[in-house]
Parts: sequence; C-alpha cells; structure tokens
Amino acid sequence: MEIFWDLLNQYEAESDNFLNSIISRDEAWCHYNKPESKRQSVEWQNVNSLSKKKFKIQLPAGKVMCTVFWYRQGVVLLDVLKPGETVNSAHCKTTLTKLKAQISRVTAEKKTNCHLQHDNARPHTNFVTT
Repeated sequence: MEIFWDLLNQYEAESDNFLNSIISRDEAWCHYNKPESKRQSVEWQNVNSLSKKKFKIQLPAGKVMCTVFWYRQGVVLLDVLKPGETVNSAHCKTTLTKLKAQISRVTAEKKTNCHLQHDNARPHTNFVTT
C-alpha cells in the first residue's frame, strides 16, 4: 500500500512526466518459420496444365523467447534469447544493462529516473538482478 500511495502522489505531482518514466517488460514465446524460396517451390508442368494453388500450411520452424521493454512512446528494447539459453538472473542482468544503454538512445529526454514494471518471477527478483 505504501508503494501505491507513493506512486499515486508522484503522479499527482508530475502528471505526464511520471507516465513517461514508466517502462514495462514482458516475455513471450515467438514462433517463426522459414518460408521456402522460389527455387524450392518450382514444379515442372505441361504447357496446357492449370497452375496449382498452394494450400500447404507450414509448421513453425521453431520458437524463441522474446523480452520486450516499452514505454508510453513505443518499444525501447526487444531482446531475443539465444537457443539453448535460459532466463536466469545473469541473463536478466545482461538484458537490464542493454536496457540502460538503450534508454538514453531511444528517449528524447535523458531519463535519470525510470520506473520498471515487471512481474515477480524469480529471475526478476533475484539479488543479482536487483
């Protein structure tokens, strides 16, 4: 409750500047596929034969974990986890370091104070991460 009242008081004092200082984070699995090239899809046909319509559904080639940070104006950072890696406190620390560097490049005003909003998953609340 104390944090809630502090944030509410800060919003009342700063209004839009406070809203611009909030950066949200979310992670999601992103599926991708590798479409076949023109050369791979070529078929020999008779001159008089009708052209085929493709109804083939391509299964996803794989999936990767994407972490997105955004604020009121748009996306600040999109980080993709490399295959074989896991989201742990060391990875979160590396991602937050990238975020810190990216904030000054993306935002018009050089932010000195940001409020990071994310869930309380173990890697996010670990001592190394905080």
